[in-house]
Amino acid sequence: MQSIERAFAVLRAVRSIDGTAGVSEVARAVGLAKSTTSRVLSSLEEVGAVDRVEPGGGYVIGTGLISLAGAGAGISTLREVARPFLRELTDTLGESTGLTVADDQEALYVDHVGSEGSVRTRDWTGARFPFHTVAGGLALLMTWPDSSVDQLADRGMEAFSTATVSSKKALRSKLTQARRAGYVWAMGDFDLEINGVAAPVRNADGKAIGAVSVYGPSYRFPGDGDPEEIGETVLASALLVQEQLGRSRR
Repeated sequence: MQSIERAFAVLRAVRSIDGTAGVSEVARAVGLAKSTTSRVLSSLEEVGAVDRVEPGGGYVIGTGLISLAGAGAGISTLREVARPFLRELTDTLGESTGLTVADDQEALYVDHVGSEGSVRTRDWTGARFPFHTVAGGLALLMTWPDSSVDQLADRGMEAFSTATVSSKKALRSKLTQARRAGYVWAMGDFDLEINGVAAPVRNADGKAIGAVSVYGPSYRFPGDGDPEEIGETVLASALLVQEQLGRSRR
């Protein structure tokens, strides 16, 4: 029984820590020795309850406890498949790219490829955002049924900037347009200084298991670029990730 209590304590600590959770941080939070905490985390990782963001890196809540589990692909697999396409998108569009999954009631960034520009957006890996505030989260919502979207809206949607979509009507309208296009833009929805665009990576049932996104400073992204063309480029990459994942499961 003690081992189960420790495991749940560690899981709660991982979930409460902003960003990725290191062994030392978790050990302090739960009052366990670092060696004991490390063993518990390793055991939890084996069953998919936590995932390492990268080898030797911190932990996030894993595929056994979030909706990604139902897709038959873990975060590590999704990240491994998506990483080359994120790099290609960064090279093509010149902006940072990221990979987002659903974590309970939030969008969780699980990977990031930074741009080479002198002004870069920060690495959001391990950070969680309300679905309605970032392109990756909105791309996940695109695959939800209207009833689930309405439930989310009814719980209240905080406005993080003057551009945040914070009403049910506005969210429905945005998602309707996004479903038609296959991608969604977030123009300063979380921060007026950051714009982003994302497209969902779907499982065989059409439900998003993740989202590929591109984001950059609003003063230059999309800049002179065609938002439709950029969106279709992101969508094409998401579809390639989706196709590659399908092959890996055969």
